[in-house]
Parts: sequence; structure tokens; C-alpha cells
Amino acid sequence: MLKQFKSVANILLNRQMNEQDFTKNESHYLGRKAICSDIAYVFNSLHFSSIESGMLTFKRVLFVVLIASTSLSCNSVSSTQIGSLSGKRPQNVVFFISDGCGPASFGLAREYQKATTGETDLFIDSYLKGVVKTFSGNHKITDSAASATAYSCAIKTYNGAIGMDMNQNPVETVLEAAEKAGYQTALVSTARITHATPAAFSSHVVSRNMEAEIASQQIGKGIEILMGGGQSFYLPKEQGGLRLDGRNVMNEAAAAGYTVATSKTEFQSSTSLPLLALFTSSHMAYEIDRDENAEPSLAEMTDKSLSLLSREGKPFFIMIEAGRIDHAGHSNDAAAHIQDVLAYDDAMKVAVTFAERDKNTLVMGTSDHETGGLTLGAQWGALSGYDYNPLKLTAVHTSIEKFMSEVMQVRQQPDVELTTWIETESKNQFGLASETYQTAVKKLVQYRAVTGDSAAFSHLRKILVDSTAKVARVGWSTGNHTSVDVPVFAFGPGSELFSATMDNTEVGEAIFTALGLKK
Repeated sequence: MLKQFKSVANILLNRQMNEQDFTKNESHYLGRKAICSDIAYVFNSLHFSSIESGMLTFKRVLFVVLIASTSLSCNSVSSTQIGSLSGKRPQNVVFFISDGCGPASFGLAREYQKATTGETDLFIDSYLKGVVKTFSGNHKITDSAASATAYSCAIKTYNGAIGMDMNQNPVETVLEAAEKAGYQTALVSTARITHATPAAFSSHVVSRNMEAEIASQQIGKGIEILMGGGQSFYLPKEQGGLRLDGRNVMNEAAAAGYTVATSKTEFQSSTSLPLLALFTSSHMAYEIDRDENAEPSLAEMTDKSLSLLSREGKPFFIMIEAGRIDHAGHSNDAAAHIQDVLAYDDAMKVAVTFAERDKNTLVMGTSDHETGGLTLGAQWGALSGYDYNPLKLTAVHTSIEKFMSEVMQVRQQPDVELTTWIETESKNQFGLASETYQTAVKKLVQYRAVTGDSAAFSHLRKILVDSTAKVARVGWSTGNHTSVDVPVFAFGPGSELFSATMDNTEVGEAIFTALGLKK
């Protein structure tokens, strides 16, 4: 009987729990080895004779021993699904999140790089470990808030939640735990620093839209570096911001000892911690549009953060978000998408190069979700997808977002003929000069008085999206997120914690483990 029991129990212990076992009444994903109901089934399925009825006590004891030996319970999250820390524990962890970046995004950037530079691989290709499942606590498709909370708190939660569980209870983040344990911490993003991803590591609110409250909480966390875009929720409306409470949180940060930088020059000259460096009112520019004299690149911000933190001689945790990859995916802007993926790759190279010298730093990265449903080799009418060619996108020198902003400005200038301007600048900035495109623009401007500006310019944006995608034979299935699994990369001590197919909560658990922190 014991042999039979062990055989069945071993099978059960190797069975993975399906996502459907998660219930929204639980703040934790119960997830890896679901055995409780199965053990009960084993007991019931073992047919004992009346002579063996005395074995009931034995079965109960064996049940308890089995549960204890596997460190599992029906109400806990085990760490057996993540890899074990087989080598030394890293002193520092640098965690990258490429927001909205899926496998096709890396494929498109890789092929573009190959076509333009001859480099056949992205830098991060060598460090691929596996893939991550991204579903949230209440949807098969996550938003950035729920996924970032899965990484920061190692829990499943509802879309829109920031550092909160399914019942809207705050849960300690890995950054907060690191601060308590004496680590230095940093948050870096090309999006607003109050946006969903950095917010999920530094605050607790029931909705990601509460960015003014997020800014207020961030300054009180003891975070050594806050860097990126997003002055608007740090400043009151009277000073060009979006806060309605009259508070100037940037001034409050300065009073609390922060060096405050708002330009690249001030950023470069900053030599002390803590540092609050916010370069733009909202998100930073797409890499394709970035003014190198006004805004630092993600690689430069990464290098500055590592330089400032490492000189202190203390362990540190950094979360670095390439936030605008996601926005280009939402906009279905292939050229802008590529450049921000390549900027992310450059930043990872900076961190890994540091880690190679340091020997004590884990660098890992993944995405919160995929955005856009990108297809490489899309068929456009009679045009075959087999003609997929990212090299065609080298003709694009600006984002569609920036171009449309310029269109809105030009239409206010009575001395500029809008049709001619759009045709000329479409050729200069996108390489679009075909007769079909010019005819579409003429019709668009001609009937603008009938359709109204909003409809007309929305259609122009669609023409630009389709024209740039068609020439390269790429396609987009949505302007929103998808449930596609995303890659995970890792280098350095602790990289063995990331492998195969992981849930996003398991990535969070692995970061806690790497830092030696208890969840």
C-alpha cells in the first residue's frame, strides 16, 4: 500500500496547477503544485479491506509528513517552481521591464539591426532564459498595473491595481522590503515616473489613475533615485502641472534632501544621492524623436544610476522600465517601436557590462505584456507577407505621434498650405511619396470641412500606420495588449532562478529570493 501511495503522490507532486485554479477571492495566486484535493483523492481511491481499516491513522500521519516535506499548503505559494539559488546570492539586482515588448518586437528589431548594421543578434539574445505568462487576477489579458504588481509583490491582482491585492489591501513591494533591509533603491523609466510600472514598486493605490497620490507616496519611500518623465503629477496646476491640491512635490523632494534635476545638463552634473531627475512634463520622447541635448537615453540613465549607487558601497535594487515600447505598440507605429526596443537593448548592455566587472550583480529583464499583436510578414491585399523587409523602415525618421502633433500646429498657420505641407513632410519624414498616398492626402484635406478635423486627422494617422506597415510587410492585430507570453533574460549570480515557462508572480518571487528578502 505504501508503495502504491508513494507512486501516486509523486505523480501528483509533478502536476502543474492550471490558471483556472486561481480564484479572485484569493489575493495570492495559489499556483504551482496543487495537491490538496488530489491527496484527498488518493486516500479515497486506495481501497482498503476491513482488515486494513486500522491503517487510517497511518494514512493521516503520512499525509501530514508529505505536506511538511514538500513545504506546501493549500493556502500558500510555493517557490519550488522557480529555479533554486545554486550559486552565490547577488549583492545587487537590476531588473529591466520592456513594457509592451513581445517576441515579435525583438524579432523586428533584430532584423532591422541586421539590415542596417550587419549585426545578426541583439545583445540580449545571449541571455534568454525562458518565457513568462502574464495574465492578471481578473483577466486573461493583463494591464501594466497588475503585471507590474505581480513582479513587485509576487501576487496576482486585478487590472488597474497598484501594489494592492484582489481585495484592495496593500502588499509590501520588493523595493520597500529592500529599503527596510538596507538596500539602496532606484526607479528609472522613459514613461512618467508615476505611470503604472514604476508606481507598482513605490506606492499603493486602488487605481493606476491616482498619479498625484502616487507621486506623494514615492517621495516618502526613501528611494535613492527617481528618474524619467512625469513632472506633471509632481507640480500643481498653477505651475503647469496636474495636481489639484496645490502641492509642489518637487520642492518637497528638494526640502527632503533630494537633488532635483529637470534637464540633461543638470542630470549629468548630479553627483549625490538622493536624486529626483524628471526631464519632461509627461512621458519622455520616443527614441526616434529624442533630442540628444535635452533628454538622456535609457542607456545613459542606466549608466548614471549604476555609477551613483555603486560608489556608495551598499547593495542596491534598481527597476528600469523601457516604457515607450508599449506606447508605440498601442499606436501601431512600427518604426518608433523598433528604435525603443534597440534603446532597451543598449541599456541592458550597459548593465551587463557593469555586472561583468562587478561579479556581484544580477541583471534580468522581462516584459509586463505584449502590445499590438505584431505580425512579421503580414499580407496586405495582394501583397505577399513573404516580402517582409524591415529595411524599408529606415526611411522613417519620426514617430507618427510627433508628426500628428506637427500637423495640428501647422493647421493653425494660415500662411501654410496644409496639403502641400503634409505631402512634403510625409516624403521627408516617412519616405511616402507614392501617387496613391498623395491622392489619399488630397482627399483627406479636401473633405476636412465636411468630416471635421478630428475625423480627418484620425484618418490621416491611420493612413500613416498602414502605409509604413505595408511597405515593410508588418501588421498589427490590435491597439491594445495581448496574452502572448513574453521572454525573460538574465545574467549574473542568481540567473539560474529564471528558466522555462514562469508565471509573472514567480518572477516576483525569484527577485525576492535573489535579494534574500522574505515575501
